Amino acid sequence: MKITYDKSVDALNLTIKRGVVARTIEVAPDVFLDVNAKGDPLYLEFIGASERIGKKNVGTVTLGTRSFRVPVTV
Repeated sequence: MKITYDKSVDALNLTIKRGVVARTIEVAPDVFLDVNAKGDPLYLEFIGASERIGKKNVGTVTLGTRSFRVPVTV
């Protein structure tokens, strides 16, 4: 699993598994899930991430009590 943030489009991207995208499903407003031909999840994208989680938090993911930096691309 890989998490990245694309600053140019304000999108938080979660790579679940690499593969060929067969279709994209909007699972919530501005939240998109890419799946392969079998329906397996590949990528999850949150558009407008800085508005959803706050600009100061967009470069960090917290799991339990540990926080991790998220790579930011421009």
